[in-house]
Amino acid sequence: MLFALAATLAAAPDDTVAQQTCTAAEAHLSAGSLDRAQQLYESLKAGDGDQQCAADGLRLVADARRDAAELVTAGQLLIRSGDLDAAKGKFDAAVELDSASAAAAAGIARVSDLKSRPLPTAVSNGDRFYRDWALPLGRLVVLTAIGLLVLYALAGLCSRWLVKVDAVTWPVWIRRTAAVLGVFLLFAAAVMAPLFAMFSPFEPTWTQCWIGVLVVAVVGVGAAGLVTWGARGATWEHWRGLLLALGVVMVAGVLPVLLASELGYDVRLMFVHIALAAIGVFLTAAALGQNLRLQVEVQQPDGQVNAASSDYLLARMKGLGTESPQSLNKSTSTPASTPLSQIPVEELSVLPAGKFVGPLTRLFFALRPDLTWRARVTLVDDNRVATTLSRNGQHAAGAVFSRADLRLPADPDTDRAKAQMITGAAAFILVELSAVHQELQDGLYGASQWKSVTRQVIAHSRSLLAEDEKRGATKVELLAKAVDDDPDNELARFEYLWAAYEQQPDEKTDFAGFARSIDHQYARSRISRMTDDHEGWMPLKMRILYSSATQWLNAYVEGGGTAAERAAMLISSRTSADELDRLCDPRTVTWKGRTLRRMQAVMHPHARTLVACLEALQDGPEAGPTTAEHSHEGAPASPRLAYDHACLHMFTARRRDMGEQARQQQWSYAIDDLRQTLVTEADKRTVQHDPCFKELHTNSSFRELVGLGSAP
Repeated sequence: MLFALAATLAAAPDDTVAQQTCTAAEAHLSAGSLDRAQQLYESLKAGDGDQQCAADGLRLVADARRDAAELVTAGQLLIRSGDLDAAKGKFDAAVELDSASAAAAAGIARVSDLKSRPLPTAVSNGDRFYRDWALPLGRLVVLTAIGLLVLYALAGLCSRWLVKVDAVTWPVWIRRTAAVLGVFLLFAAAVMAPLFAMFSPFEPTWTQCWIGVLVVAVVGVGAAGLVTWGARGATWEHWRGLLLALGVVMVAGVLPVLLASELGYDVRLMFVHIALAAIGVFLTAAALGQNLRLQVEVQQPDGQVNAASSDYLLARMKGLGTESPQSLNKSTSTPASTPLSQIPVEELSVLPAGKFVGPLTRLFFALRPDLTWRARVTLVDDNRVATTLSRNGQHAAGAVFSRADLRLPADPDTDRAKAQMITGAAAFILVELSAVHQELQDGLYGASQWKSVTRQVIAHSRSLLAEDEKRGATKVELLAKAVDDDPDNELARFEYLWAAYEQQPDEKTDFAGFARSIDHQYARSRISRMTDDHEGWMPLKMRILYSSATQWLNAYVEGGGTAAERAAMLISSRTSADELDRLCDPRTVTWKGRTLRRMQAVMHPHARTLVACLEALQDGPEAGPTTAEHSHEGAPASPRLAYDHACLHMFTARRRDMGEQARQQQWSYAIDDLRQTLVTEADKRTVQHDPCFKELHTNSSFRELVGLGSAP
């Protein structure tokens, strides 16, 4: 102060007030009293003279403050690196520039404190690491996690308004792309908010604002393009709200940055940040709202959850239609089948029962934004069921039906009656889901009416129909009603054909007529036009081809008809068998679905044996040499495959180049294979009427095995 006062008194008498004030302010600036120098420069008035020196002085004050701050930052970095002397030099230089710098004074005190301590130890280094790195990063992680959870929950709430209950889902790759982009934007928003507030990684400028505008425009247009592409066709109007929301967010994020010049750069970047976070919320909401995840619950009339029925419904939702009669009767279908439902296991869940667990889990699942579908089945009584289906918390579909509505026969077994009703509820849920998740339609084989699916499943399942003398007729009647309800249900149509054929007496079997009916229905159906890309249709296609090949083969072996007709039978059988062999051979077709791959593995030996049977019957050069050994391939045969092997031996014995001893040996092998197959009386009756084994009817071992008694 004395120095500044002396300089002022030494000024020439004719100096203006501005010059005198600037001279005094410069003295304070040189002494490091930046606050006093700034006050003097700002005190000049319009009548005090030239103001240029004050403007230049204020700029020098700002430069000195900035330089002092940079020196303080450099000193703090040197402390972290352990160079205390260099750090003190930086802080001292900062004090010379700004004597009132609290940060520089704190740095000097910090250096003095560190110098007074003993040499660094593991404990002191650990404390410093915890204070300087672990604690800030821990806070950043906690704040990021909280922000991400809040944004994720907000996306879940928005899904009920952005995704209509009847909106058809987008293709899988578009849903995944939207989900990845949306979650990335949510994560970026959750990270950047605390990161910028805690560490200030950069100083907002006009350049960062322009970059933010460009990012909002690109991300917004890309998101709108995904929505438009996913909702192309007749369902785009279901997504008008989402497109409108994206447009509003883009405008709200861009216009303030470009037009609001009075706003600071940090405020403009805040608009960009909010716009990107909102786009992320909308995309995530759209992706979550189209999930296939389903939770099922079966409750009693009093509202209590029935755990056993819920588990049964859950199992039905996954394995609807897999329970097969699995009989050898007339080779009507393949020994393997696949479920109608293509819903992955991980997408299904059930609400736990219990007085305390139930309400808690219900609250937990209600807050889960990724659990899109919820199905509640109420057992009004053993004959009536009420089913409701919701999507994103909104009612999507409902049905109340009874045994009379399904025209099911009376059943005294109340447990079986209840199982039939739950099966109907599972079929209703599956068909309703397939209306919006169109990837499920392949497994339904064209069915669009849930009552048709219900009748077909009940007729196909052993556990859902009483085992009495009317079972066969009831099965045919239910399948006929299923086809009447939904003529596009291809599975019900062929199941009806097979069931009606099974009802024919064995002695009146018309193999050629049945094979002709199968080929006629197959040629007119959509299945014949389905390529390998439609994996959901392939199980039924395999069953049809197997049935066609075996029935033409049986017709050929049975005899009858002209030579040209018999040759045509063999050609038709070989055509179906070759196509079946192609579909079942993992070297030619690799299926994506695990269930279909399993069916392929089961059916491949049967297809190879069927082709071998036809080659043996051709009795030509391509048939290959014969041996006196079992012509079995692969692992030990199952009972069903052993039956096919027995047929193969019988066909091999028919060859013209086969000697009598070799023929008798093949018959012996066939009888050995049949011993693994014939368990029940029904199996024995089937073999008695199978044309493959008619040459053995005079063989005493065969007659004893199948119960025909001694040879006539």
